Parts: sequence; structure tokens; C-alpha cells
Amino acid sequence: MKPIRPPSMRWKLVIATVLIELGMFAILAWNGLRLIDETLQKQVELHQQEMAILLNAAIAPDLATQDYAPIADTLNQSRQRNGIHYFLLTDTRGKALLADGWNIDTPPPPSDAQIQIGGDANLFHSRIPIVISGQVYGQLYFGISIKHIAEARQHLIRQTLLIALIEVVLSIVLLSALAIWLTRHLSRLRQASEAVGKGNYGIELNIESGDEIGQLAKTFNRMTRQISQQLRALRDSESRFRSLLTLSTDAYWEQDSQFRFTERRSGRQGLEPAKVASWLFGKTRWELETTLTPEQWARHRATLEAHEVFRGLEYGVRFPDGSLHYFLTHGEPIFDADGKFAGYRGTASDITQRKLSEASLHLSASVFAEAHEGIIITDPARNIIDLNPMACELTGQGRSEALGSNLGRYFPHDEPGALNQAALDKLADKGHWRGEASGLRGPDQRFPILLTASAVKDQNGEISNYIFMFSDITAYKEQQAKLEALAHYDALTRLPNRVLLADRMTQGIHQARRSGNLLAVAYLDLDGFKPVNDTLGHDAGDQLLVEVAERLRNAVRRGDTVARMGGDEFALLLRADDFGECEAALLRVLDTLANEYTIKQQSIFISASIGVTLFPNDTADPDMLLRHADQAMYVAKQAGRNRYHFFDAELDSELRSKQTQLARIETAMAANEFTLFYQPKVDMSSGKVTGAEALIRWQHPERGLLPPAEFLHLVENCDLVIPLGEWVIASALSEMTNWRGQGIDIPVSVNVAARQLQAPGFVAHLRQLLTRYPTVPPQHLQLEIVETAALDDIQHVISVINECLQLGISFALDDFGTGYSSLTYFKRLPAQTLKIDRSFIRDMLSDPEDMAIVEGVIGLAHAFQREVIAEGVESVEHGLRLLQLGCRYGQGYGIARPMPAVELPNWIGCYRADAAWTNLDH
Repeated sequence: MKPIRPPSMRWKLVIATVLIELGMFAILAWNGLRLIDETLQKQVELHQQEMAILLNAAIAPDLATQDYAPIADTLNQSRQRNGIHYFLLTDTRGKALLADGWNIDTPPPPSDAQIQIGGDANLFHSRIPIVISGQVYGQLYFGISIKHIAEARQHLIRQTLLIALIEVVLSIVLLSALAIWLTRHLSRLRQASEAVGKGNYGIELNIESGDEIGQLAKTFNRMTRQISQQLRALRDSESRFRSLLTLSTDAYWEQDSQFRFTERRSGRQGLEPAKVASWLFGKTRWELETTLTPEQWARHRATLEAHEVFRGLEYGVRFPDGSLHYFLTHGEPIFDADGKFAGYRGTASDITQRKLSEASLHLSASVFAEAHEGIIITDPARNIIDLNPMACELTGQGRSEALGSNLGRYFPHDEPGALNQAALDKLADKGHWRGEASGLRGPDQRFPILLTASAVKDQNGEISNYIFMFSDITAYKEQQAKLEALAHYDALTRLPNRVLLADRMTQGIHQARRSGNLLAVAYLDLDGFKPVNDTLGHDAGDQLLVEVAERLRNAVRRGDTVARMGGDEFALLLRADDFGECEAALLRVLDTLANEYTIKQQSIFISASIGVTLFPNDTADPDMLLRHADQAMYVAKQAGRNRYHFFDAELDSELRSKQTQLARIETAMAANEFTLFYQPKVDMSSGKVTGAEALIRWQHPERGLLPPAEFLHLVENCDLVIPLGEWVIASALSEMTNWRGQGIDIPVSVNVAARQLQAPGFVAHLRQLLTRYPTVPPQHLQLEIVETAALDDIQHVISVINECLQLGISFALDDFGTGYSSLTYFKRLPAQTLKIDRSFIRDMLSDPEDMAIVEGVIGLAHAFQREVIAEGVESVEHGLRLLQLGCRYGQGYGIARPMPAVELPNWIGCYRADAAWTNLDH
């Protein structure tokens, strides 16, 4: 075998040249392909970003309005122009809306992060959100075709290999010259590739040759031009889409295979992750405090365990801070590469505000339907667009009949104070109106309503609706009329009461000022009413008052006022041109009231005492006018009754002086300035002290000791006499207790005024005083009443005396003979003692008439088996004569003057009766 000859230098040169060229070309080809791949990757990314911006801007408005036709056209045109292989548009819940070049029922592929050249990968998959003003309306999936890029790359590789092969052949043929030439062109190609690798895609090789190197240069130039165009398109697309890119408002969540939360990302308007991270991660959904029932959770858990997709799960979650949030959740299972279940992922939308709005709408609807007030909603022209059931019930109209009709059909505008045009103008201007109006029930049945109207304005400030709420106030109006009558009219007589009288007086005074006429204010009190009321009963008294009221109405003229002041007192407002006309009206009233009454088939006669004052002669205010008329009425009554009396200013001055003195007496009571003196009573025939009479004195700090005549007349006819009399009885019982401690046990008599005797609770107060002083025998307390006090109300006085007698208290008739004595009344009064007034005793020795009276009173007392005692025994002769007439008991200055309580025990121990009395043969 012949040894192989070493290659010649030519072949070595050729081989070396070829190897060198091949090595250089391999390096250049590898670097070019690397740069091309990187460039293609950037071009595709830029193109994807630009397409995202363009497509979001193009279809987002139509997607927000759900107008899909323009979206389909836009996507189709974009697909044809931009090398897009397919489009798939879904809503926020993942539901497919449109597809172009893609099966709409096939789930979209995951987005690619990097171009994969080779194999069957001819598409670059992308997904972008469709957003307007921060709100996501859907997702757009599209695939960018990279098939032409892959084909160009393969074509470049083939061309490169072909050029390499040609280069080897040429290198062998042309040797080093061709190698040098090829090296020169390859160097330029390498430089151009490096420039492209640095991003200079605008470089071009100026190789004027038709060989492979020239073709490679042309191909390189075409490639760089194509890359430049694609990069410019990607940059334009990125610029357009970047300006419109926003984030989703939904939250994204993931769960592991045990359904524990492992990740959560919130949208722009969702809850921040920090708010839930401390308690959400690591928990399952059913471990949260939610609004779902156990049954609902069980169904949802079954879905999860079956690894099924779920959509539209709504539930509320109680957060650690106590707040309740509602979510709308969608989820789908995750499987790993081996198909093993790996967990769930999905989105959650915070629908708390929507749920609150739904609850508010539901509540509003319930209130609207169940309200007890009628509610009517109208358009700006006040045509009815809705009304609730109560409105139908109140108006008596059916809903279908009412809808579309004008509001004036139910609320007439032709009444004062109603929903007239002025009220409607105010409603439109102010936005609200409230007041009373009339509603229509049927064509002509009106009823009072309380109406509240409100105007509803739209976002432009224009009135869009009116709301009218109304209720039937018929019962309220009727009750108001009743209350008006109760407030201004007397329930028994239906005459105006004091309240309405005051208003009428004010009106009458104003009218008198304007006209210059007189206004007579009269105060009327019935004479003899009380005996009728006591004898025939309160029903008869009420009947009599009603008859009196009717007569008074008929006695005055129209326009005059008759009012009941209370009890048997009335007031009259009489308009008159002069004094004579006023007197004629008063006489007419007196004559009318003096006529016979028939009550319970009995004839009754009463009269009236009237006090009158005239305005403007009396310029006082209404209250003072009434007070002046009241004062004049008392003068008329004291003057004999059945008459009228005009107010006298001088008398008023006296009355004011009396009021001042009464106030001073009241002050004296509070200051304990009153004291009791005691005047002994004796049996003149034996000289034995039989008792004492308590007599009040006023220890005045300036005027000294004042006798009763200085002040008692001031209080006898007013209520102040009641507490003063109670003080006298209590003080007397206290002194009697002290005397009993000293061995002195005598009865004490106390004077009781008529007003005190007839006061409510008189007997009860006496009982309390006797309980307070238990050591004093009730039989030792005697009450002295004047004859006139007993005659004022004989039935009541008899009842009081009998109750006191049951307590053991005795009674004496004081000043007997000075009043209107009646044997009938005297017989009926259960008083054990008669006291002959000192006015008869004083002159009996010189005046035969007084002697006759004294003798008659003593005989009367003996006839009725009553004790008799004489007041005013001032001498021995008076005592002798009384003893001769049969009167054993006496008191007076001839026996002892009134003395303080401390002096009485000593006086009793020293007293001796005159021998002329004790030695008299009786």
C-alpha cells in the first residue's frame, strides 16, 4: 500500500483557507442568528405592546356599551393588517364574547413570555385587559404569527449553508485570491451583523456582486429592512397601547389543593392585601365568618371537591374590624403537568355597595308599598307616574285609572291654603312644600289632608319628578274642633269660657276705641243659687244654670257676649252708644233672670247681682276690667241683691288698701305676732268658773297690742280666715294641755268664722288636732258660730255640726238675736248653748226693749232646753237682773277682762263671786 502523500501546499492553503473561512463563517452565522433571534424577540414584544394599546383604544368604548359589531370589524381589519392569527374577546367573568380565527368554545391558551422558534410553534400568544377609566370590561386574547420570521430564519440558514458550500468550492478553485476576496466581503458582513446586534437595523451592505456573497448581502439587507419595519411597527403599537393601559378592579386569588388561600392580589378599587393578609392566608373559605348558610357552604364545598368551575358565588364576609363586605367570586381548578389537582384560582369583585344599594332599594320599595300615608310620584308636568296602595285607598281610585292622570284630579287648586299655583311655584323654587289641603275622593267628595310635597332634581339641576305624601286628617280636624270647643266654651252651658272671653274683650276694646262707643264689662252672680243646688241636688243646679245661660243669650243683643266664669258666676260684654242704653240692657237681664223657673216640677225664684265697669271710662286692661266688675258685683250683693252696681274708683282704692292690710296680716301669721287672751265664764249663782273664751290679739311690733276689732273684719270674708282660725283652735288646745298639767280642767270656747266652718276638710282638721292633743277631752272644746253663718247654708252647717258632735265637740250660737233669727232654723240647729249679744245686755237696765229681748231669748232657750249665757256683764246689777230672769252664766268686764293664758290659773284661784249674786234667793 502506497503511503498517502501529504497534501500540497496549495491544498494545505486551500484547506487552511477553507477551514479558516468555514470557521469564520460559522462564527459569523452563529452570531448573526443570535442577534437576529434577540431582535425578533424584541420586535415581537414591541409589536405585542403596540397592538395592546391600539386594540384597547379601538374596542373599549364599544365593549363598555356592549356594541359588538364594530368590535368584530375592528378585530378583523387588525388581523389582516398586523399579522394577527386570531382574536378572542371575553367579559370580566371569562365568558367568550367574540372570536376571529379561533374556536369560540376553546379556552384561550396561556400568554407566552418568549418567542419559541422551531418545532410547531408558529404563534406568539398574548392577553390584554380592556379598560376604561380604571374599570375592566373584558380580556382580549390574540396570537401574533411568527411563521414568516421562522421561515426567514430557516431561509437564512439555508442560504448561509449554501454560501458556505459555494465558498468552499470557490476557495478550492480560486485559492488564496478568492479567499482574500471572500474574506473581505465576509468581514463587511460581520461588521454589519455586529451593528445589527447593537441595534443598528438601518445598516446596509453595498456589495455589487451577483455571487452568493452578493446574494447574502442582499438577503442581509432585506432582513435588516424587514426587522426595522417590524420594530417600528412594534414601537408604534407600544406607544399607542401604553397610553390606554390600566389595571383591573377585580381581586385575584389562589388556593392550594386543601383549598387554603395562598395568594391574593387586589384590584385598583378593591381591598388592600394588608387588610386581609393577617387572617385570610392559610384559611379555607368556609372557615371565614360569612353570610352563607351551612347548606349553601356544603353545596359549594361539593363543587370544589369535584374540581369543577364555579361562577357567580355571592356571599358576605365579616372582617376582623367588624365590617361586612360582599363579594362576587369566580374560580376554576388548577392541575399540574401530570394532571394532578393543585388548587383553585379565580377573581373576586367587591359588591358591597351594590348589595347596600339593593337593600336600600328593597327597603324603599317596602316603605312605598306599606306606608300608611298616600304617596304619589309625578313627572315635571305633575302627571302621575306611580302611586302606592294607600294613595289608591285614600282617593278611591284604582291604580290603572290614576296612572297618567294629572295631580289636580286628586288635589283641587281652588281653595285658600290648598295646593294652589302659589304653593306649586314655591315647591318648584324651594324644592318642598308642606301644609293642609283638600283631597278628592271621587268626583266631589272632599276631605282634609296634610300634604308634604318635594321636588326631585336630576344631575343637571332640573326637576325630574315630584313626590307628594299625604294623609287623611278628618279625624284630627274633628278632634281639633272638639278641643277648640272644650278650650273656648263651657261644657255645661255652651257659653264662652274665660279664655274666649279674654279674646272677645280684647276685640271689644279695640272696636270701642275705633268707634268711640262704650263697652260695658259686667260680672254677674246668681242670688239664691246655692240653696237650690243643696236642696234639689246638683242635677237641678246644672239644669238651672243651663236655663239661666239661655235667658242671658236671649236678653242681650247679637254681637254681645255672655260667658260663664265658673259656678254661678257669669260675665257680659255689652256694646252701647251711651250710659242709658247700657242701663236698659242691665235691667233687661235682671228682669229676665228674676222670672219663675220650673226645675223638677218645682217653682223656683232667683235673682242676680251685677257689677259693671265701662270702657273707656275705665281704661284698665281686660284683667283689671273684670276685677273692677267683680268688686262692683260684691257691692251690689251687699246692697240687697237683685240689682246692679257700677264700679267706683274710690271703693277700689279702699279694696286695694284692704288687700295691703290682708298681706300684712298674712305676714304677721308667719312671724307669730298673734296671741290668745282668755275671758273667764262663771256661774254667777255659785261663783264657779265654768270655762273661758279664747279671744285673739295682735301683738303688732309698731302699734302694740291690737284687739280683734282692728283686723278681724278684714279676714272674715276671705280665705285667710281659715288658716288663722285653725291656728286659734290649735293654740287653745295647746294651752288647755298646759293647764291640765297644772290641775286646771275647764272648757274653752273658740269663735269659728262662717268661711272656716264651711271650708272642705274642716272636720278632718279638727280630728287631727284632737289627735295631736290627746289629753284634752273633746267635750271641753266648744265652737261658737254666729247666727248668720249658720243661715248661709243651713244644710251644710247642720251636717258639719253633727260630725263635730260625734267627736264630742259642742256648739254655741254667738251674738244670738242680732241676725235674721228664725225659730225653724233655731230648732234645726243642734247647738247646745245660746249667747246673748252684749249689745242687749249693756242697755237692758235702762232700755225696756233690750230687757224684753233678753227676757225673750232666755225664755226661748229654756223652752228648747238649751243653755244660755250672757255676754257683756259689766256690773253687779247686770248680774243680779240676769239671775232674776233665769240666766245663771255670764262673762264680761264685770267679772274679768280678757287675760293672757299664763294669768288665768292664778285668777281662777283668787276669784270670788259677788255676795249679791251668791246670796240671791233663786
